[in-house]
Amino acid sequence: MNRRSIHQLSPSLVNRIAAGEVIERPASVVKELVENAIDAGATDITVETEDGGRELIRIIDNGSGIPPAELPLAFAPHATSKLTCDDDLFNINTMGFRGEALASIGSVCHARILSRTVESDAAYEILNRGGDISDPQAAPGNVGTTLEIRNLFFNVPARRKFLKGASTESGHISDILLRLALPHPHIAFRLLSGGRKSIDLPAVGSLEQRLLAAWPEEFHDQRLPLDTRDAEIRITGIVGLPETANPTARYQFFYLNGRHIRDRFIQHALREAYRGLTEPGRQPAAILLITMPPQDVDVNVHPTKSEVRFRDSGRIHGLILSSIRERLLGSDLTPSAIPKPAEAPQEATGDVRSRLADFFKTAYAPTQQRMETEWAAAPQSPAPQYTPPQYSPAPPPPPAFSAEPSLPLPAAPAPTFTATPTRSLPSIAPSQTPAIQLHNSYLVTQTEDGLLIIDQHALHERIMYEDLLARLARGPLESQRLLIPEVLSVSGRQLALLEQLQPLLVKLGIEVAAFGPDSVAIQAFPSFLDKLSPSQFVKDLLDRGDQEQLDMHEEELLHGILDMMSCKAAIKAGDPLTPQEIESLLNRRDLVDRSSNCPHGRPTTLRLSLRDLEKQFKRTGF
Repeated sequence: MNRRSIHQLSPSLVNRIAAGEVIERPASVVKELVENAIDAGATDITVETEDGGRELIRIIDNGSGIPPAELPLAFAPHATSKLTCDDDLFNINTMGFRGEALASIGSVCHARILSRTVESDAAYEILNRGGDISDPQAAPGNVGTTLEIRNLFFNVPARRKFLKGASTESGHISDILLRLALPHPHIAFRLLSGGRKSIDLPAVGSLEQRLLAAWPEEFHDQRLPLDTRDAEIRITGIVGLPETANPTARYQFFYLNGRHIRDRFIQHALREAYRGLTEPGRQPAAILLITMPPQDVDVNVHPTKSEVRFRDSGRIHGLILSSIRERLLGSDLTPSAIPKPAEAPQEATGDVRSRLADFFKTAYAPTQQRMETEWAAAPQSPAPQYTPPQYSPAPPPPPAFSAEPSLPLPAAPAPTFTATPTRSLPSIAPSQTPAIQLHNSYLVTQTEDGLLIIDQHALHERIMYEDLLARLARGPLESQRLLIPEVLSVSGRQLALLEQLQPLLVKLGIEVAAFGPDSVAIQAFPSFLDKLSPSQFVKDLLDRGDQEQLDMHEEELLHGILDMMSCKAAIKAGDPLTPQEIESLLNRRDLVDRSSNCPHGRPTTLRLSLRDLEKQFKRTGF
């Protein structure tokens, strides 16, 4: 084998390699240059692009400018005004600090800097043609800096070939500029793509007003402000109500000391704060700004500075989780049920209005018998946004929920976090008229300003779940040994999964032991699940774990099992309830946390206000 000698790479090749790390696409150039403008104290930043940034990127700012003698150093590798000694590296207070961005960018494009300081009578410009740098020349210009990038990747054809279309690259530029603009409300930002203005954010005095620019209009009234402190750490921003959750994380923005970051600990804390309030797989909307001492975080772990390393990531995780959950639990999260007649056939719309009118007629009926009679006479088409299950005329099963259930709820379960509610829960109005049950599945009751429609299974499921958590805080769940152990056949993977779950199962009152090479024996089971088959429950648990390939920490596993327990033990859709049972269930609604959603994130309650009804009935005075 031929031996190759060790040699130093040329500066131009070094810069191109660095460009490959820092400059992924035109949006990366915009990020680096706009960060420089922010560090320069600019209060007005304009970005202009052509052909998605391939042909032109122009950044114009009114910052402090660069003196002419320092212009050649702007394109020199590892030259910066933001670090002066080794200690500064552990106390970063600027957006940029590496001193390699402009050198890398200049090596793969045709660049021009035009800059003027306040002290200078004229502006000066310098040209860089793929590493060939000219001398500074006097030129007309205002105070600040204009940086032009043309023919990006002209000498790296492989990288230029993999760029997407102009619209896609423009979209990335728009996204990165918006992310840069959010934590800086005192700076005006504009983006012109192909001469068309796509972003225009004037300077504003309110941070929240700037943050809302990242969310669609319908989210603006579905938000909660956030502001919490823990010693020298502060977390501010806004979080969306559970109904704003999306399939993707496009409405999540995280900042550390004004720098946009990605961090798995923050993402996990956010998801955990919404556990049980959103459906699995959906991402909550949130904009979080973390302020902390620079020495407690390392921002120098990634070339693009988008990833950081916290000195105490557990503290950050816990603070975010507790502050968001406290904010959510102190608010009314009940979604509104607003009929939309324009989207439904005219016959169905009229039928809905008739049923709602019948409800308010019965709300003041003198007897329960008249109320039930009038509801029975009303048309039975489903209400908007619902598809109630159909049931056979067979005799109804015995109630699965009683006024004195086998799993009583504590009088006042202690919440995990305390909060001062900003929006009180909709209280059921005191009235002689009890709630009514529709299709043996939904409860309808009157409030002071409208009505509530409640899914009896989902609400009871949440009540059971919160009670199980409270019981576990006091110790293992009460269990009962089986007279004859139930034997269940399992696979090898399920046996391994069972070993992983064993500590949790003991806490939950489930005793399962190996019984041969391919089976297990269930010897004890929680006493409150006496109506369930122990072998079927364990089988469902192992099948679910096998299918989802559970790889979660203990807390997530615990919540997953409690979800199953509460779901299987709760009353079901189709179970008829007596008036006493309905009253008992509704009374418990106000005693549990997160009663607006079941443990799986589905809503337990929908609210319909009198104002919504007035809209539908076209009442005068609306």
